[in-house]
Amino acid sequence: MNALLSSAPLLLRRRGALADILPIIAFAAATAILATVLGGAAAFVGRMPTGAGPATGEESIMGMLVFCAIIASVLLVPSAVGLGGSAARLSLARREQDLATMRLVGGTSAQVGGLAVLDVVMQSIIGAVLGIGLHAAVTPALTRLDFGITPFTVPDLLMPWWAYPTLVAALVLLSAGSAAVALTGVVVSPLGVARDSRVVRMSVIRVVLWVALIIGFFLFMQVGGMILGQLGGGMIAIAIMVLFVGAIVAGLNVVGPFVVWVTALALARIAPTPSLLVGARRLAGDPRAGWRAVSGITFALVIAGFLTMMAVLGNATSPEEAMMFTAMTTGGLLTLGIAAVLAAVSTGVTQTARVIDQAPRLRAQHIAGAEVSQLHRARIAEIAVPVGLSSILATGTALLVMMAVLGGAPSDPLMIAQYLISVVGAYALVIAAVLVGSPLVKRYALRGA
Repeated sequence: MNALLSSAPLLLRRRGALADILPIIAFAAATAILATVLGGAAAFVGRMPTGAGPATGEESIMGMLVFCAIIASVLLVPSAVGLGGSAARLSLARREQDLATMRLVGGTSAQVGGLAVLDVVMQSIIGAVLGIGLHAAVTPALTRLDFGITPFTVPDLLMPWWAYPTLVAALVLLSAGSAAVALTGVVVSPLGVARDSRVVRMSVIRVVLWVALIIGFFLFMQVGGMILGQLGGGMIAIAIMVLFVGAIVAGLNVVGPFVVWVTALALARIAPTPSLLVGARRLAGDPRAGWRAVSGITFALVIAGFLTMMAVLGNATSPEEAMMFTAMTTGGLLTLGIAAVLAAVSTGVTQTARVIDQAPRLRAQHIAGAEVSQLHRARIAEIAVPVGLSSILATGTALLVMMAVLGGAPSDPLMIAQYLISVVGAYALVIAAVLVGSPLVKRYALRGA
């Protein structure tokens, strides 16, 4: 045991500055977004009228604005939490071979797991502290946004002091839990990890459950909501609708990897070029990682789809309606902006990490005769497939929700054009992520040459 613990610093050696900083960036972004979203939602809740007299002006619309803030939180918080979980798995992935080696030299499951989780926890604490600092730095700029109501102040948008250590503790627990779950492959089969011989299997139950959730949402919007409204349970109906929407959006991360896996297997059978064949096999070998690379973009496109519905609210007939439209437009754009930041961090970090993970394979393929340009094309194919699938899933999900809420498909050219612009922006984000990681492909392919 003493020999194992003394060798742990060597076995868990750092892979390089870039590999170490990627999880910290992801932890920091997740913390900053969570603190900003929760603080903003609490600011709207704090403006709720007390009910002592008739509501006038902004008080008359505050209930609806609080509802919208809760919807935005339901949409953003799970993705931010997911980014934190991905950061934990990303940190552990940097150590997977070393942890397997520790098991092979005599380390117990508890010893290996403890060292790995401690490593991830330390990175999560550093990232969380940096994220709170970033949240405090951007909050003054948010007070300048025009919501059509009395401007918020910095204290309004900051959470209570006790909420910040609570948030850090929650993120640390999340990272430790994610790391513990990801350790299963190392603890159960270290030889399999060392040989990279794990078999990927995905269940069609993922799709069945997601489709059942969508059907349930349509049935509720057609029947359940009407019944609850007639019985005076309007707020309950709204709450259930919010839960359905949040579950459907979160379900994309459940069904997405299965769709990527099935598509990659099919493409690997019919691929007309070596680059597409290599990219498809990489995706089939790790569809979850392929989907995580574009999950942020998928979420941003869903948010953009919801935002297009606000185009039908443009004609205000009273000062309160004008106030409402201004607040919802600003809030919707802010939500889309936060989703874009999530997508940028998630995509950039994940894509760069995948290149680092594939460094030995890139070098081996180059030695075997593959040109660097071919390796670039294989990586583009590996990215393009999940991006195309995410666009289809995101557009379909947004369309289904809009049909359930609006009673039909959107036909306003402004709504369609706004969504197409968001799609173009998502693809621009992917291109930027590819360009960031491209120099690393050449570096690792030519390493030692």
